[in-house]
Amino acid sequence: METSFFSGSENLYKYLVTIGILLIVLTVYYPLNEKQSLEILIIQLEKDVKLLNYKINQNAKNLKLCVSQNIKSKNNIKILEDIQKLNNENYYRQLDSERKYSEISIRKGYIKLYNIMFWFFFPIGIYLTIFGFIKWKNAKKFDDNILKLENEKLELEVKKMRETF
Repeated sequence: METSFFSGSENLYKYLVTIGILLIVLTVYYPLNEKQSLEILIIQLEKDVKLLNYKINQNAKNLKLCVSQNIKSKNNIKILEDIQKLNNENYYRQLDSERKYSEISIRKGYIKLYNIMFWFFFPIGIYLTIFGFIKWKNAKKFDDNILKLENEKLELEVKKMRETF
């Protein structure tokens, strides 16, 4: 009976609305949730880096103090061992600090990616939802008019049949 391709498209528009709402919810929830956890992690990493830099500076001060106090001492081997120990600690802390800096830059890249995802999928979700609602409303009006006309046609046929009997 129905020859139009779009005559039964009400379900298509319902799916568009559903997909649009799903995109909006997932775009708001997932990227923003991940972005927030990454920002918290960056704050923690920056705190760790500052702590490591402080420890490096303290070790450098301790090294200078150790050298200045023990320069006149006869125990040069112990002084050299202490200096080597402090130097190694500084080196390891410097490596750890550099690793955390690189991790911070990688995490900031992920935050940029989540921002792009948000601003790409959120408008698509809004567009699909609005487009789907408008088309669904129009399709529903059209279907309601068809049902109203079919109902009137059936009432006329029933009335005609009653008159003939």
